[in-house]
Order: sequence, then structure tokens, then C-alpha cells
Amino acid sequence: MLVRLLGPFEVRDPTGPVVVRSTRQRTVLAALAMHAGRPVAVADLVDAVWPDDPPASARNSLQSHIARLRGVLRSSGAIVLDPAGYRLTADVDAGQFERLVRRGEHAAALELWRGPPLREFPDSPFREWAVRLTEMYRAVVASGSDSVALRTEVHADPCWEAGAVALAQSLVASGSIADAAAALRRHCEAVVERLGVDPSPRVRRLQAEILRGGAPERAGRPDGGGEFRSTVPLRFSSFVGRVAEKAQLAALLREPGLVSVVGPGGVGKTRLVAETTGASGRTAWVDAADVRDGREFVQAAAVVLGARLGPRDDPPPALARAAARLAAPVVLDNCEHVLTAVAAVAEALLVAGVRVVVTSQERLRVDGEAVLTLGPMPTADGVRLFHDRCPGGDDDSAPAEIVTALDGLPLAIELAATQAAVLGVEAVRDRLDDRLDLLDRGRRTGAARHRTLRAVAEWSYRLLPASEAVVLRRLSVFGGSFTMSLAEQVVAVEPVSRGRVAPLLASLIERSLVVRHGPHRYRLLETVRMLAAQRLDSPDTERPGAAGPGTAGPDTAGPQAASAGRAGSGDGDRIRARHAVAVVAAAEDLDVRMHGPDQAAAVREFDDLLPDLRRARTLRDPGLVVRLAAAMYRYGYHCQQYEVLAWGHDAVPVAGHPRRSVALAAAATHEWGRGDLTTARDLAARAGESSAAHEVLGDVALVSCDAPVALAHYRAMAGSAVPAVRVSGLCGAALVLAWTGSVAAAVAEAERARQIADDCANPSAMAEARYALGEALADTRPEEALVLLSEADHLAREVDDRLFRGASQTAAVAIRSRHGDPAPALASFREVLRLWRRAGNTTLQSNALRNLIVLLARVGEDETAALVDAALPPSAAFPAQAARLARARAAVAERLGARTEACHRRGAAMSAVAVTDAALSAIESATRRQTGHDVPHAGESRAGHRYG
Repeated sequence: MLVRLLGPFEVRDPTGPVVVRSTRQRTVLAALAMHAGRPVAVADLVDAVWPDDPPASARNSLQSHIARLRGVLRSSGAIVLDPAGYRLTADVDAGQFERLVRRGEHAAALELWRGPPLREFPDSPFREWAVRLTEMYRAVVASGSDSVALRTEVHADPCWEAGAVALAQSLVASGSIADAAAALRRHCEAVVERLGVDPSPRVRRLQAEILRGGAPERAGRPDGGGEFRSTVPLRFSSFVGRVAEKAQLAALLREPGLVSVVGPGGVGKTRLVAETTGASGRTAWVDAADVRDGREFVQAAAVVLGARLGPRDDPPPALARAAARLAAPVVLDNCEHVLTAVAAVAEALLVAGVRVVVTSQERLRVDGEAVLTLGPMPTADGVRLFHDRCPGGDDDSAPAEIVTALDGLPLAIELAATQAAVLGVEAVRDRLDDRLDLLDRGRRTGAARHRTLRAVAEWSYRLLPASEAVVLRRLSVFGGSFTMSLAEQVVAVEPVSRGRVAPLLASLIERSLVVRHGPHRYRLLETVRMLAAQRLDSPDTERPGAAGPGTAGPDTAGPQAASAGRAGSGDGDRIRARHAVAVVAAAEDLDVRMHGPDQAAAVREFDDLLPDLRRARTLRDPGLVVRLAAAMYRYGYHCQQYEVLAWGHDAVPVAGHPRRSVALAAAATHEWGRGDLTTARDLAARAGESSAAHEVLGDVALVSCDAPVALAHYRAMAGSAVPAVRVSGLCGAALVLAWTGSVAAAVAEAERARQIADDCANPSAMAEARYALGEALADTRPEEALVLLSEADHLAREVDDRLFRGASQTAAVAIRSRHGDPAPALASFREVLRLWRRAGNTTLQSNALRNLIVLLARVGEDETAALVDAALPPSAAFPAQAARLARARAAVAERLGARTEACHRRGAAMSAVAVTDAALSAIESATRRQTGHDVPHAGESRAGHRYG
């Protein structure tokens, strides 16, 4: 285990970073680490943790913190108790640093230095210790063993006299007299302006000697001609995650070459490169964030690399020669707005054998370029980052929601953590729809474009050429991912032609504003989408592409660009209407595929399309809402998506539409699932003649145990020209026949259904046919029935058909509950109840609970059986099934005796959620006991409906 104090406070073990969230535990660990293996008295630790007013219980509290800290460190031996106090046994980088300095191994010591130590602990005794280590570091730097580090430190603190003198002497030694004089002049100006004192006599004497043409030479020559003005961007917070990316970048940098680290704004490109190349100053770092054009970029690079550019010099080769003398990696950071100039310089550096890293929102597209794409953080790493920046909380659920909503972008997560420290985690989570205004508390010393989330998004947007900005704004109408075809249908309207959509979308992907979402889908990052949506309805205050000459693209000029600049205000309504038409048409195409062999892909595409279908519905166009509700019927029915089935209610006031019948059937199915059979029957009756209407009316009649009506509607379905619909009709008829005693006829119908289903290869139809056949054989050939029901469950899972997953599982549980050991049935019942609860189908959940009453009675969970029985609404049942339930009730009442009435009163007062929780608890209890108490002749109650 290694504790790192030099720079951001970190703990690492062989598996990676160890996160210590508690502030007091971090303080204890830092205090122990400062002493590098020596014992620290309890009194000293108390003073470190409570410097002002330690509580009376401080010693006991300290022991508690150390115990918890041992657990966090995953090692009871990491902190040991000696007679003199507590001692840390882990390695500490500060101790290694001191030993290396004493041995004169300055280069190795500097490699350990990542920045000022223990910045998060500004009080005693940490302050004095940090000052001592910093002075030791500066003494090493001033010795001249690392000229790049010397330049970096002088740039960071121009008032540092020893450093300024050492730098000037080195520059004189290399013949750079003018640069040496300039370095001392800047030091003199700094001490006068910042400290209000005159430069020291030592500095004045050295200035005079330099002006006379000489100065004492010393060891340590700088690696280039000009003063090194740039610094590696140091951070005093810990670096979280990105283990694989850091290793990949380090591997790429072992040999000369060009690596472009690309990704959206705020994804952590700069921090990854800084952490990988080392924050010791041994890297030449050119930050292009503040340059306005290619000319300024060249000037900035010349200053950093120490290149003297004459009026006749070609800048890229001159910069490459200077960089080659440095013998250090060169980082060109934040380059997305000056790509043309950066590409030319990077190519020259590459030819000169320099290791080059470029960070940008898009790649350079030059020969020899290796690209490392930095994507969003995984949720687990994002949560760790959130807790690191907002310590104190133990719950991961709200931070996980925040991380997901913010697309896993580290900068956005850090901004959210900063606000959460003030407002609370839940308050931030609940207001992320206003994230562009909410997340505005970035580092005061950070770049302006990183201080707020809006600034991050605005920076990327302003770099876009006009036509790309139009496409981005229009794509913001998509609430989820989209296909290229959908994008073309929505975006391709004047001034963007259909043929231009693909290349413009490709450019947005290159700029990391649109990301790939699977093999054939794309999506906008949510923060980008929010900004683009705001711009869709208002004219741009700044012309896209105005951030600098380096942004110029092939479409920033010409007739299309001119008209594109005007495609802002008023474009929203037109594009949203096109979007609604396109996604409803896509849903209708998917509905057709739901009946065929391609159902699995259709379900996945429906899932992806849902956010956009919700948006389309908000337009409230009468014809579209009817088409939409009708298109969702089959998907909502099989996948048990009651939200989309409820959209069928939108069709009630729309008369005369040809798809209204199916839409009303969707609404009726929604009410059937909620248990409101009267409303379901009325809506389906108003739907008129359609297979969907017959299906709902058959289901309602079956639940009501009205066999003749149910059979008539299922027979009508069986005449459909669509094979999958015909299978549903035959299966419904098979269930009616099986539950009214006509088992042979039921088996014949189900066998016919299975043949048709296998021929059409529709997974749901194949699952439904096997389910119906399993139900028909349940009493006469139970083992064969279980095999069929298992096949049905497997087929339904492949297409997320929750209806027939739940139905087949319920039927299988019912068979097992009355044949053999009840323990497996109990375990299966737990999954069945959870499935119906997640689906939101109260009708089928109630039926499963009625089946459970029989099983609970059998295993002796009598009180829960009575509670569940009383909590469920009255329901019809076919005679044989009702008799089984009646026998179970009688057995429970006999064993409970006088307690039966009290259990019934309690059950009648329970909510649906409470009764399901009680049932799940009873299942757990009975499973643990693994006890079976047989109820004579008891079996499950398959209350008369289609699904077990």
C-alpha cells in the first residue's frame, strides 16, 4: 500500500485507488503518514483531528476512526499500536522523496513530486511539515538538476529568488544572455508589485554582471533557448478512475509518436494527460485555450519550447528543432479551435522524433496519429469521484443518478458535487433539468470555459460551422438515440439537404458532440442537447464558428452557410412536427415487425424509441396520437408497458380514425391490467371490430369466468390473416376449453397454435403456444407441461415478453406447488411476484397471490395466507379452481381458529404493496424453514383468466 502526500492526497493498493471519504479519517491517515513509519502519540493525533477544541470523548472517537480506517484500507495491519502511539506501516512517497534527496538522487526524487503536499490540510502540524518538504524540493530544483522543473517553478512563483537566480545563471551558461536578463527583470518586477520590497542586493549584483556581459557559470544547462513560460496543469485533488486509459496512454508514449486524446468538453482529457506524463514539470506543456488563432498558437508554442522565430523562419520546423533539444514530451492542450495550425506543428514534431500529445474535441487527421478516445466515466468511478469531491455521504443511489444524468462527464460531476456540498445531494439530483444554470460553481482559478456547465457547452457550440450548428440544434428534438434514417427525415429541410445530413452528423461525432449508441444509433450528450434545444427556439447571439480562425470548416462560407445562420428562431415548431411524424411512422413499422421473426430487434428498437415517442405525444396532434397509441398496442401488451397502453385514452375523443379501434383496445388493456374490468369492457366494446378489440374482450371475459363470451372472441381472433394473431386466438380458446374440462379439445387447439407459431417463427407466438399447451396438460401430464412452460419462459425472455414470461412461470409454480417438494415452488413464486410487481399488472399479480394462498397453506404460513386472502378483491373462478381454493381456506381457518377473523380484518386494511411484501416475507420464512405441511387435496387456485 502506498500513501501519496506529494500532491493530491491519495491512497493506492495493488488493486488501484482506495477512497477514504471521511474527513477525520483522512486527517488521521495524513498525520500518521507524515511520520513515515514512526509512532505518533495519541495526544498528537487528537490535536491534528481536533485542532481547536477537542471533545471530551476525543480519545474514544479517535479509536473509532482508526478502527473504521483500517476497514477502509482493507488491512488490519496497516495501522498498528505501539507503546509510544499509533504507527502506519504503509509506504509513503514523502519518505521515499527525503531518502532520495539525501542520497543525491535528485532526478528520481523529482519524479515523485506531483505538487505541493497536503494542500487540503492547511493547519498545524501539517503546514509546518509541508513547508519543510517544499523547501527541500525547491532546493533540489534550484540545484539545476532538472532545467524544465526549474523553469516551471520560476514561472509559478516569480518572487522565488533562489530559483530566479539559478535560472538566470543557467541561461547565461547556455549563451542566452538576453533571456537571463529578462528572467531577472520579471523577478524584480514581481517582488516590487507583489511584495512591495526592492530586489535583494544579490539579484542586483547578478543583473549588473549580466549587463556587463558575464556571470558565474554553474552546472545545469537549460534544454532550450527561451524562458519556459508554461506549466503542467497541477491539481490538488485526487485523480479518480481512468486506470485503463492512463495505462493505454502511457504505453503509447513510450516511443516517439503523436497521440491525440479526444473527447467532449469536460471529459477529463487534460487531467488524464497531466497525470500520465507526470506533474513534476518534465513535460513541455502548451495550453491553447486562450489563444485566438493559429498565429497566436505558434507564438505560445515558441515561448514554451524556447524557440526563437525570425521573420524568415518556417514556424513548424523551428518549433520542432527546439522541442527536440528539450528531450521531453510535448503536450498541445485544448486545441479544438486551432486545429489547422496544431496539425502542422504536430506533424513537424513527429518528423523530429518528439513524443507529442494533443488534447482536443476532435482528432487532427494527420499521418501517424494514434487516437485515444476518452468517453464518459463508468457509473461506479463517477460515484467515487462525486464522493471524493463531496465527502461525507454513504448512500450511492442519488450520486449514481446524478452521474448517469450528467453523461458520466467528470467536470459536470465535480460541479454537481460542489453544489451538493451546499444544497444537498437530493436537491441537486432533483434539479438537473436546469443543470445549465444550476451547475455554476467551478474553480475560481480554473479556465473561464470550465467554471460553469453552461460555459463548457457554449464553448463547444461556438466552434461549430453554421451548417453543423443547424444540424445540432435540430437533432436536439430527439429525446433519446436515433438512427441515421430518422435524422435525415427530421433534419433534412432547407437549408440542409438530405445528402448533407450524413457528413454533417459525422463531423459532429468527430467533435464529440454526438456519440455512437450501438452499431446503428446515435445520441447527443444530454448537456449538449439542452443547450442546442434552447438555441433551436431562439436566434444565435453569436455566429457559430466565431471562436477563432482555427474553426473554419468547409461549410462556414457559401450560400448554405448564409442561410444556415438564419435557421434559428422559429425553427423549433417545424422541426418538432417533423420529428413527431417520423418517430410515429417508425413505431408503426416496428409494430408490423412485432408479429414476425424479427420481434427481438423490434422490441429493442421500441425501447430505444420510447423517449422520442413520449415527445411526439406531447404535440397532441389528434391523428398522430391515435396512430401512436395503435402502434404501441402489441409492444405494450407483450412487454407489459402500461405507460404506453394508457396512451390509448388519447383516442377516445377522436372519432372516425381508421386506427381508433386498436388504440381503444390499448386503453382497454391498460384498464384490464389495473383491475378495472368494467372500464376495460366498455372501452373495448366501443372499439368496434378488430383483432385487438376481440383480444381484450376475450381476456376480460376469461377473468370474469364467462367462458362462452371469451371463447367467441378468441374464435374471432383465430380467423385473422396474421399468423401471430391467429395463434393468440387459438391459445385463448385452448385455455377456455382446458379450464372448463374439455382437455382433449384444448390440447388440439394448442397443438394447432404451436404449428402455426413455429411456421411464422414469431417468438411471442411460439411462447404463447407452448404456454397454452402446458396449461392444457397441467393435470394429466405435468412433467411434459413443465418442459413446455420452461420453453415458453425461455422464448419470452428472448424478446422481453413479460406477459408470457410471467404466465409461464405462474403456471409452472402452480404445478410444482401441488406436485412434490414445495420448496422449489416457493423460490419460484418469489420471482413471479416480483415480475408482476415490476410490470404493474395488478390483475395478474392478484391471480398469482391467489395461487400463493394454496401454497402458503400447504407450508404452514397460515396467518399470511389469511391476510392475503382478505386483502385481495373478490374474483370469479371456474368451479374446479374455486374448490381447490376453498379447501385451502378451510384448512387455514381450522388451524387458526379464533385468530382467523383478526387476520381477515388486518388483511382487508392492507394496501396492495403491503400485502405483496407480507407474501414475500412469508415465502422467505418458509423457504428458510424448508417445512411442508400438506393440506389434503389442496391445489392452486387458477382464477379464471388467460394467464395461469
